[in-house]
Amino acid sequence: MGLGPPVIELYRQLKILGAFDGVWNVMELGSQDFWCPQQNLIKALCAAFGRSEPAPELPQTTNTSQLPARRLYEALGMTYECVDVDGRVGSLVLDLNFDSVPAEHRCRYDLVTNHGTSEHLINQYNVFKMMHDFAGPRGIMIHAVPFTVHLEHGFFNYQPNFFDCLARYNSYETLGTWVGPDWQLASFIPWDPMLLDFLSLSSKTTHLLVVAQRKMYDREFCVPFQEQYEMMVPDEARARYAMVVDGEVMDGRRVKYLTKDTILAKEYLTEIQGLKNWIDAYRGEIDGLKHELAVAKHLLDQAAQGRRIRKRSASVLQQNPATREEAEYFAERGPLEAWRGGN
Repeated sequence: MGLGPPVIELYRQLKILGAFDGVWNVMELGSQDFWCPQQNLIKALCAAFGRSEPAPELPQTTNTSQLPARRLYEALGMTYECVDVDGRVGSLVLDLNFDSVPAEHRCRYDLVTNHGTSEHLINQYNVFKMMHDFAGPRGIMIHAVPFTVHLEHGFFNYQPNFFDCLARYNSYETLGTWVGPDWQLASFIPWDPMLLDFLSLSSKTTHLLVVAQRKMYDREFCVPFQEQYEMMVPDEARARYAMVVDGEVMDGRRVKYLTKDTILAKEYLTEIQGLKNWIDAYRGEIDGLKHELAVAKHLLDQAAQGRRIRKRSASVLQQNPATREEAEYFAERGPLEAWRGGN
C-alpha cells in the first residue's frame, strides 16, 4: 500500500505528541513508496521533526508518481532500512514467510512498519514475530492493514481484537487504533465498533485498520490465544503458550488463572455498573415522586387558602347586612352595570 496522506499526517501527530522522540532508525516490511499531493502536509511533517524545507521533489508526489519511502524517512533525519525479497532500494533480502531476523538486526530498530505487507504473506506467525524481533525495547511498531473488503487485495483482512491479543500476550503498549475511511483523506478516525454503522461498504471499499504499539520488553515473541476462548482450553494445551507480564514470561497455565481473575473483575465491574444504573433509575423515580408531592402540596395549600377566604367573607356578610346587600347587588348585575347604576 505504501505511505499516503493519512500516514504522513499520523506521523506528524505522533511526533508532536512525543511518541517519535528518540526514533532515529526505521525498518520497513517491504520496500515501500510514498506519495502525498498535499504539499502542506509534507512541509508540516518536516517542521514537526525540526527539519528545513523539504527537497523540491518530495511535495510533488502523486498516487501515480511516487517516490521510495527511503527519501522521506531520510529527509526526517532517520536511518532507513527495509526488508524484501527483491533487493529494491538496498533492501535486506529476506523472505518474510520463511526467514528469521539476522542477529545483527535483532532488537535494533526504533520504528518498524507494516504498511500493507503482512496481508500478502501466508505465514502470519513469522511476519509478526519478525516485526517483534526487529523492534528494540520501547521500539514502535505501526501497522496499516486492510480492515473491510479490499476485495482480492491480499490473503487477509484484520480485526482490532487481533492486535489487542498481540499486545496482551507480549505486553505491548497500544498507542492508538484508528480506521482510515479513505486512503486519500489526510486523517484517521479513532476506532469504535459503532463506526461500522456509518461506514459505507461496497466491492470497492478499502478501509484501513491502523495500529501503533510500543514493545516494552526484550522478550521472545509470544503467540497469542484469542481471549474469548481461553477458558475453554485444557491446561495441557495452554502449557504451549506464554505471556509477558511486567517483563516476566509466564507459563500459559498460569495465564489462564490470571485471565480468569481478569474476566471476573470485568464481570464485577459490569454488575456494579448495572447496580449503579438501577440506583440512578430509582433516584429518578424518587425525584419524580418528590415533584408530584410538591405539586399536590401546592394545590392543597391553594384549596386551604380558598376555604379560609370564603369563611372570612361569609363571616363579614353575616356581621354586616349592608355589605351582604351590596354583594347580592353586584352578583345580580355585574360590576360594570352596578357601577353605572351607582353613578
